Amino acid sequence: MRNRWMVRPLYAIFSLFFPSKFYGINNLPKEKALIVCNHYTALDPCFLYKYYKNDIFFLAKKEAFKKKNSAKFLTNLGAIPIDRENNDVRAMMQAIKVLKENNKLVVFPEGTRNKKNYELQPLKGGAGLFAIRTQSPIVPVMFYNRARIFKRVKIIVGKPFYLEEFYGKKLQKEDLDKVDEIIREKMIETRNNLVEIVQSKKKKSKGINSGSTDR
Repeated sequence: MRNRWMVRPLYAIFSLFFPSKFYGINNLPKEKALIVCNHYTALDPCFLYKYYKNDIFFLAKKEAFKKKNSAKFLTNLGAIPIDRENNDVRAMMQAIKVLKENNKLVVFPEGTRNKKNYELQPLKGGAGLFAIRTQSPIVPVMFYNRARIFKRVKIIVGKPFYLEEFYGKKLQKEDLDKVDEIIREKMIETRNNLVEIVQSKKKKSKGINSGSTDR
């Protein structure tokens, strides 16, 4: 059972060391949703906890639950252990249950942290099934930069979208490939929007600084 009171004080401290700026907050759904994110560091889930403290859950690799204290903390945070190497039916059913109970489920469809660059890695696939089975909206949430102490992390929440064309359909491999392609395109589009926002703000900031220097 989750104990959110144990997590909240720790999150307050976390926010002091790892500030964040969200764009597109109005796109955050109040009801159930599958949230798909790019993945840079192990801290990524903590930033989303800023807006969803009670009804957000994460899929996390089972290896992170080996130690008792880590397992307890992750469980309180809302993490669901999943075996990434095998068909983990138990984890899949638990994830679907989360959505059916009107909660948010966060998935990092790249499957592992991106340690090399800021481009989106190939998706492992399967995330769309949770949304299709529960007819939930999918919300792309994309990070602009890696989490570093005292450096503001910029994050954008994209517009929710549905995979209605796949509802009630017996999915074939080509269908699953198409689902992954749609999700990937939406994630890239959302991050490109964030890049434009950040670059625009940098240009404005330089313009203001230049103007003040010339006076």
